[in-house]
Amino acid sequence: GRKILKIITVCSYYGTGSSAVTDFISEFDNVKSFTNFEFRFAHDPDGLADLEYHLIENFNRHNSGHALKRFKKFVDYYSAHFMAPRYEAFFHGNWKKLAYEYIDSLTDFSYPGIWQFDFYDKGRLWEFWHKLPNRIIHKLHIGDVDSEFGMFSKEITLASHPTEQKFLYCTKNFTDSLFSLANPERKPFLMVDQLLPSSNIEHHMRYFSNIQAIVVDRDPRDLYLLSKYVWKSKIVPSDIDLFCKWFSYARSTRETENWNPQKILFIQFEDLIYNYDDTTNKIMSFLNLSKENHLTPRKYFIPEVSIKNTRLWKQNPSYAKEAEYIANKLPQYLYHLNGE
Repeated sequence: GRKILKIITVCSYYGTGSSAVTDFISEFDNVKSFTNFEFRFAHDPDGLADLEYHLIENFNRHNSGHALKRFKKFVDYYSAHFMAPRYEAFFHGNWKKLAYEYIDSLTDFSYPGIWQFDFYDKGRLWEFWHKLPNRIIHKLHIGDVDSEFGMFSKEITLASHPTEQKFLYCTKNFTDSLFSLANPERKPFLMVDQLLPSSNIEHHMRYFSNIQAIVVDRDPRDLYLLSKYVWKSKIVPSDIDLFCKWFSYARSTRETENWNPQKILFIQFEDLIYNYDDTTNKIMSFLNLSKENHLTPRKYFIPEVSIKNTRLWKQNPSYAKEAEYIANKLPQYLYHLNGE
């Protein structure tokens, strides 16, 4: 049959330089680079992994159908609205259509019905206003109290309990269809940003027919200094003690996960700059990319530019104290240059 498209994705811990790898791979003429927009629907809350958990691992007559509704809400959120095209723009208007077909493929049957989490999802204010008429009627004894179902006359309850095999078959069918639309040129490689998380990676790989991942990390000293003084980020703690806790917390699963070397490659951001040839050769070998297809070297990833975002404590002496503090707290994560 037709060769299955290989998806390449880069996993980050936030601000660790994954775009450098994305930029490098985008220089190959047989790679379709699918923008630098993040496609996180496999691992975000209410995404594919949550759906699998509720349908298979923790099947329940209420929770499982409701998880499909939550996924549908998630699909609608990422679809489009007048201020942000989101996913529809990237999948030629087929994101919602294919996702709804996927939901149908996992639904065993449905019927008009409600339960308490249908109220929960709508919010307290909505519930208050919809229950208020019934409360008044009941208190004043001026008529029959309408059942709660009256307010939800169009609400549908879904039932879903697939096997793991069926779930993965339907999921791969969905992701295959989705990403083939993103690659109209039919290139053999598709570069998609942040499709997998940087933890529990192989679990999430099961949702795609053919995927490889590159995990990128960088020296914590630079990440802290960039985040605090340059990006002024709210995602990373600016308190130095909390930053050190957060940094190792975000990477804690690296100690226990045994990554398949055919599927997952770890790259240190600094190596792309200071050991450009060796590191890019390692990436090409891992992905089976050929030098003949690298027609525009250093067009998107330019080490001479990226080097300015490394070793900031050397460039700015006022950062030296904080850098030293982090070096003492997180020695195992430091990048050492020239045997220092």
